[in-house]
Amino acid sequence: MEPTVNKIGKIIKKRRKELNLELKDLQDYSGINYASISDIENGKANPTIKTLEKLLDVLGMQINIEVVSK
Repeated sequence: MEPTVNKIGKIIKKRRKELNLELKDLQDYSGINYASISDIENGKANPTIKTLEKLLDVLGMQINIEVVSK
């Protein structure tokens, strides 16, 4: 099973590319550091919910959390 942090990064990267945004653009619009965004997209960083909200807002997305039993 792929770790959640990797899934989140792939979703963000895919959406950013769909919108034809460069990392620098996402940095400028979200206020999140370029290197941090790159680390998130590549599954190297585990973003806070606040950071995710900022990025996803720019990308026209939102967080929907579901907690379930295994």
